[in-house]
Amino acid sequence: MTEKSLIPICSWCKKIRTEDMSWKSIDMYLADIGFGVFTHGMCPGCAEKYFEKRAYLESYQNICKAISVSLSLEEVLSLIVTNVVKVMNVKASMLRLLDKNTNKLEVAAYYGLSEEYVNKGPVVSDASIADALSGKAVSIYDIQSDPDATYRSAAEKEGIRSILSIPLRLNDEVIGVLRMYTAEPVKYSKEDLKFVAAIADQAAIAINNARTFEKTISKEKQYLRVFEEVTKAVSSTLDLEEVLNLIVQKLPAVMNLKAATIRLLDRTGEKLWLVAAHGLSKEYLNRGPVDTEENVREALQLKPVAIYDVTKDSRIKYQREAEREGIKSMLTLPIIARGKLIGIMRLLTNEFRHFNDEEIRFTASLAEVCGTAIDNARLYEELKKKEGSR
Repeated sequence: MTEKSLIPICSWCKKIRTEDMSWKSIDMYLADIGFGVFTHGMCPGCAEKYFEKRAYLESYQNICKAISVSLSLEEVLSLIVTNVVKVMNVKASMLRLLDKNTNKLEVAAYYGLSEEYVNKGPVVSDASIADALSGKAVSIYDIQSDPDATYRSAAEKEGIRSILSIPLRLNDEVIGVLRMYTAEPVKYSKEDLKFVAAIADQAAIAINNARTFEKTISKEKQYLRVFEEVTKAVSSTLDLEEVLNLIVQKLPAVMNLKAATIRLLDRTGEKLWLVAAHGLSKEYLNRGPVDTEENVREALQLKPVAIYDVTKDSRIKYQREAEREGIKSMLTLPIIARGKLIGIMRLLTNEFRHFNDEEIRFTASLAEVCGTAIDNARLYEELKKKEGSR
């Protein structure tokens, strides 16, 4: 190629196309045409960018590893604020989570700050917090030089100059704000903000995982407590009427229900008789037979039936009566004893409620416990009758 020839170069990898249509790196190409032998090094600009990115990556890996070692929410929150200070080399950090009930940011964890500063007052008037809640990372370069800053004197006393507020996002929802504080004014670069935003995203995931775990454990403990209470109650007597009344009274109390009813099959196994009820008016209980209701027929086929809105579901026969009674949702369960269907149990609410699979399995197991208690009480009554006839 002559000096003024057009030299084809790849716009992506910067390799040069030679006359034989092969592609060579720039250094190899120039060496081949006699520009000398090349050695490789790294210019200061590239070195700074490379090592900065490497430091970011290592720091990111370290903080992700640190905040993922626990499923205790309190511990996860503490790990986030302590590791942010260590990794970012800042004075302090604070994490506030959004309370959905009050729509306020509540202090969840902090590190490197005095209690006096943490409790200085609400942050609702802080514009940077409002921006962070809208999903923006906001940096205050020097709060001490801003006479209009709400807590300027408190920051000065605490030795705080720069404040960076980063939203904690879970999917598209902001669940809180992470704040970093420095003792000297700091101007954060775009790379810094991207890095801190990535840390905040991982923190939000860790918080959500911990919350989910604790909620699951809490629910399991609650289920165990309810199961123990109901089992203890229905096993405390062998009087059939007392057992039935204990069941319909205990279940609404421990499961936050409006009412409960029990209907048992007669000796023919074809007709259901109301034998116990709690939380319902006589007018509603006397509304008529339920044997032909579709949801009852399904339950008699050993299928639990959950209905979200009893006033609109076609499987409910007495919709108007249910509306007047203030019933919103209903769960109908088969009662089984020794492998045999003996009746149905109904759980009713005064608020709309989705009975999920977990709740249905749990209440089905409770119905089975109740079935055993009913069967034992029946056997005991039959035994007493036989002894009395002798």
